[in-house]
Amino acid sequence: MRLSPVVLAVLSAFAASANAAVYQVQELPEITTVRSQFGNALNDNGDIVGSANYVYNQPFDLDALDLESDTVTSSFTTEEIENIKTGNINAALQSKLLNFFMSPPNYEVQRVGDVQAFDFTTGQQVKIRDQGAVPTSREYLYDINNFGNAIALTGPVYQKQDFTPTATDDNPSPETVTLWVPQNPYQQAYLVNGGSRQALPIPYTDHGGGFSFAQKISGNNYIAGSGSVGMSESVIEQIEESCTGATRPVAICQANYAGSYTERALVWQLNSSGQVGAPVQYGFLGPEINEEGVSLTYLSRALSVNNNGVAVGYSSYTDKSRDIYNQVHATVFHEGEVSPVVDPLEWISSSAVDINNENIVVGTAYKSINGTTRSKMFVFDYNTNTVKYPDGFFVSSGTTPTAINDNGLVVGAAEVFLSDTATRRQVGFLYDTNTGSFTDLNTLLPCNHSYNVVDARDINENNEIVVTVVKSVEGRDSLGEVVRDSAGNPVMESVARTVVLKPVANGTVDDCSSGSDDGESYERKSGTLSWFMLLLAPLAWWRRRKA
Repeated sequence: MRLSPVVLAVLSAFAASANAAVYQVQELPEITTVRSQFGNALNDNGDIVGSANYVYNQPFDLDALDLESDTVTSSFTTEEIENIKTGNINAALQSKLLNFFMSPPNYEVQRVGDVQAFDFTTGQQVKIRDQGAVPTSREYLYDINNFGNAIALTGPVYQKQDFTPTATDDNPSPETVTLWVPQNPYQQAYLVNGGSRQALPIPYTDHGGGFSFAQKISGNNYIAGSGSVGMSESVIEQIEESCTGATRPVAICQANYAGSYTERALVWQLNSSGQVGAPVQYGFLGPEINEEGVSLTYLSRALSVNNNGVAVGYSSYTDKSRDIYNQVHATVFHEGEVSPVVDPLEWISSSAVDINNENIVVGTAYKSINGTTRSKMFVFDYNTNTVKYPDGFFVSSGTTPTAINDNGLVVGAAEVFLSDTATRRQVGFLYDTNTGSFTDLNTLLPCNHSYNVVDARDINENNEIVVTVVKSVEGRDSLGEVVRDSAGNPVMESVARTVVLKPVANGTVDDCSSGSDDGESYERKSGTLSWFMLLLAPLAWWRRRKA
């Protein structure tokens, strides 16, 4: 493998010192409308996409809220309801409204789109499916290639509709109610470029519109994901019996069965006319067990694909002789075939998350270490069918890769220990498959940097890395106003921000030994994961399969 001068400079700096100014931090345009910001991908042109959550001054459709309903009167005080009527909403009431709409008790209450897609290069929100002034859908941008083709994922858009149940003998004059009705499909992947939005074709759309998922696009426009390819006859019978539209809108009823579709890995490709064709469908590792009394759900999902059309992800694995029933394991999808990556007897479960154009795959496998399930990184060479498991910072360090470039550099997040403690902290890492070096990205920055790199999300062919950092900023309330203490000073808070690490050609070594010790120690200890994972919770995809 030929390495560019930039790569050689980076690698030589690794060897020179553990504390090197190998990377400089490039800040991105400030976004003042949201609190937490997470970049997911960057291309070789420097375009960065991702998502953000906790929207300041989140818009609500308060005119559609029945302030006399039991739902509202049991959730808000009389004074608060009066303030809602008059529009006198302070930060405390805004927060309470947000919590109320985030956990709607029924479909009479508006849904809230609390996750927004962003172009972090410009700092602008990118609206995908939900074009309304009051957003009701979560929207994500996951990847972008050098053609500017980006991959987006959205939930359902909810539309306000009047509904009158069918009259019955017991209720001959049913009351018309206003409901927030989900629009099918409940989950849709898109190809986005500029103002263009192209929904990825879904193989099976009956009984609720189906669903699609996508996360990666290759340099030559292969798209990795999954989608609905069918539904069991028993579920279809239930839907046809229950979802008649007599007592509730059909779409609301069908939403209860959204997790019942058969999911299979799919690989789409953009054709020469700029249209996404029908996807290639893949199966699962299996084999399928057909026994009386055994009911299993089999699935597969592609998470990444390279220019060779080799996709990777995970799928269901079974082995009755080993009493293994339906674990998910890392899978390669190529030319209509599926193949395993790790030995399912050795690992509880696994998933392949990325593959470069040299057919080198990275992913995560899980096993019990000292009585606790830990994530371990694997590197799989599809060309030679060999796999290795780097230890990371120490044997029991939870290590989760997110991306690998064609230079063989892997980025992700891993656990370290604070000195003389059992407390684990998450940091972004850089792993070189050529030399085996495993480095905390924080140690490759200048001594005087003010960032704490907690996750590395992507690396391009220029070895530029998009990372999530924790930064101390002036705290803001739910309306976006600066919070101040009794003396009028801003109250500081820690938030997630996205920055880019840019390699320094022939970077010089910074001697940080005279500064304060950050206290990191990679000793073999046990402990708990960093609080930072709480920041990621709102961005976790809400869809969960029933197994």
